[in-house]
Amino acid sequence: MNIQSSRRGQRIVALAATATAAAALTLSSPAQAVVGDAVPNGSHAFTAKLDIGEGEAKRSCTGSLVDAQWILTASSCFAAAGQPSFPVPAGAPALKTTATIGRTDLTSTAGKVVEVTELVSRTDRDLVMAKLAQPVTDIAPVLLADSAPVAGESLQALGYGRTATSWVPDRLHAGTFAVSATGATTVAVTRDGGAICKGDAGGPALREQGGKFLLAAVHSASWQAGCFGSDETRGGAVETRTDDVVDWVTQVRGLPKDPQVASGDFNGDGKEDIAAFYNNGTGPDGKHRSSVFAFYSDGTGFAEPKRVWASTGSFSGAASKLTSGDYNGDGKDDLAVLYNSGKAADGKYVTTVFTYTSNGTGFAAPKQSWVSSGSFDWSKSKPVSGDFNGDGKDDLAVFYNGGQANDGKFVSLTFTFTSNGTAFNNPTTSWTSTGSFDWDKSKPVSGDFNGDGKDDLAVFYNGGQANDGKFVSLTFTFTSNGTAFNNPTTSWTSTGSFTWDKSKPVSGDSNGDGKDDLAVLYDSGQAADGKHVSTLFAFTSNGTAFAAPKQTWTSTGSFNWNVSLPTSGDYNNDGKDDLGVLYEGSTSADGRRLDSLFTFTSTATGTKAPVLHWSGGVV
Repeated sequence: MNIQSSRRGQRIVALAATATAAAALTLSSPAQAVVGDAVPNGSHAFTAKLDIGEGEAKRSCTGSLVDAQWILTASSCFAAAGQPSFPVPAGAPALKTTATIGRTDLTSTAGKVVEVTELVSRTDRDLVMAKLAQPVTDIAPVLLADSAPVAGESLQALGYGRTATSWVPDRLHAGTFAVSATGATTVAVTRDGGAICKGDAGGPALREQGGKFLLAAVHSASWQAGCFGSDETRGGAVETRTDDVVDWVTQVRGLPKDPQVASGDFNGDGKEDIAAFYNNGTGPDGKHRSSVFAFYSDGTGFAEPKRVWASTGSFSGAASKLTSGDYNGDGKDDLAVLYNSGKAADGKYVTTVFTYTSNGTGFAAPKQSWVSSGSFDWSKSKPVSGDFNGDGKDDLAVFYNGGQANDGKFVSLTFTFTSNGTAFNNPTTSWTSTGSFDWDKSKPVSGDFNGDGKDDLAVFYNGGQANDGKFVSLTFTFTSNGTAFNNPTTSWTSTGSFTWDKSKPVSGDSNGDGKDDLAVLYDSGQAADGKHVSTLFAFTSNGTAFAAPKQTWTSTGSFNWNVSLPTSGDYNNDGKDDLGVLYEGSTSADGRRLDSLFTFTSTATGTKAPVLHWSGGVV
C-alpha cells in the first residue's frame, strides 16, 4: 500500500509488514548504518508490537501504550487492501490482533500479550486508538507532547520493524531523525543515522524533555532507504502528529465501556428501574473514572438514561462488582459495589464495600460501608443482595472461592454481611461446602425461592459433560433460616444438553405467586443465515425446587447473547417480574459504545417479545 507525501506529492511506502516481512525498527547510528541501536532491556516499556492477522497474511506494526487499556498507532496498519489508510471502521478489528507490551527482547517472557478488541480511528490522519481486552496496569503509559515538532528538532524513533540486516528482528530498535517540516497533521523527518522500515508503522517518535520522553508523532510512511531488501537511497519519512489530538485521546480513554447492570426501585414509585455502572477509563491525571446511569421506568417505558453519579476521586470500574438492594429500609433501592482495594503492606488482600444511597432522584456519593480487616480476596468473590434475615433491610452475600482442600476437593463459602441500616456488619460464614463445590463453575443469584419472606441463594452450576456427550447444568438452592444458609439441595438437573457456559441466569417472581423463579438467557448459536439466536428459559419455583425449564422466547431477528446484559425487575408494577437487557448494538465513529435497552414483559405463563425502549450512547 502506497500513500502520497503531503509535502511533495511523492509516493512513499507505507510501513505495515507482511507475515514473511514481519516487525522491527531500522533506525541506527551512523556507525551502524541503518541497523538502529538495540534498546536496552526494560526501557521504553510502553512500546507495543502489534501482530495483525494470522498465517501467511499476518503483518506487524508498532504502537505506544497511552493508557492502561489503549494503544495509539497508525490506522494504516488495519486498513484492508485497496482501502484508504484512514479512517478504518470503528469496532473490532477485521483481523485478529494481539499486542505485546513491555517486551524489549521478543525472545523473552517479559511484559504482557493482550488481544486488541476495538478500534477508534481519526478521520483526518493516519492514527487509531486500539483497545486492549484487559488493562495493563504495571507499565507506565507514555505522555503526549503538547506542542508540534519544529524544523531542526531531533526526535527519537522506536519500532520493531526490519533492520538493515534482519528480515524479522527479535528486539526493539531506536534511532534519531531530524524534523524538516511540520504540516497540519504530519511531520516530515529526514534520516540522521537511521531508517524507518516495514513493521515500524505506528511506532513512536519521541521528544526528550526534562528527562522524560513525550510522544510527538507516530510513524506513517517511509522511503525505507537501507532497510533489508530495499535498494532505495532516499531516507525521508512522514510522521503523523499527535500533539494536537490530546483532547481526542483523552475522550477515547474516557469513553463509557464495560457496563454492569442491576434493577431496583430507585425512586420508590413502585416500578423498578435499571442502573448501568460504566467504566470510564483513566483521566489525564491518571485517576480511574466511573459513572452510573439510571433508566427510570414510567410503567410503559423508560426515560432517557440519566447520569446520577460520576467519580471525582479515582474509582475503577474494572475493580468494581455491582449489586442492588434497599440497604437502609426506606423503600428506595440503593446500589452497592464490592471493590478491589489491592493489597496492604502486610500482603493481605483488601476489599471494600461502597454503598450509593438513593435519594429518589439520584444517588449520594459512595460511602464506605465495610472494609476488610483480615485478608479478603476480591477476585474470589461473587456478590449478591437480598433480605436474608427478613428484617426489611437488604443484606449482602458473597459467594467465595476457598480454594482446594488437602484431599483435592474444591471449597466454596458464603459470607453474609447483614445491614444495620447505615453500614454492613462484619461478615459471618453462613455456609461452607463439605463435599467438593467448585466456585469457578458457579453463578450465584438471590431471591425468595420458597416464599417465606427471607431471601435465599441459588447457584447455577456447571456439571460438565455426561458419558453421552450432553452438557449438564444444575441448580442448587441454599434456603435461608434467618441466620445462615442451609446446605444446598439440588433443585434442578438438566436432562437434555444444557450448556452452563451459554447461560446467564437472573431471578425474579415471573408469575406473581410470591415465590421467586429463575430465568436463563441462553446462547443458541447462529442460524444458517448468520443471525445470532438467543433463547429465554423460565424455571418456575414450586417452593422446594424448580420445574424443568420452559422456552418462553427465542429470537427471530439477530439477537447476540454475547453483548447482552440481563437483569430482572417488575418494570410495569403488575406484580410480575420482567426481564431487562442492556444490549451493545454498535460503535459510533468516535468509538462511543452505542447501547440499546430492551424489556421482555412477563405474562405469568410466558414472555412477550422484547420491546426496544432506548438506543444511544451515554455521555
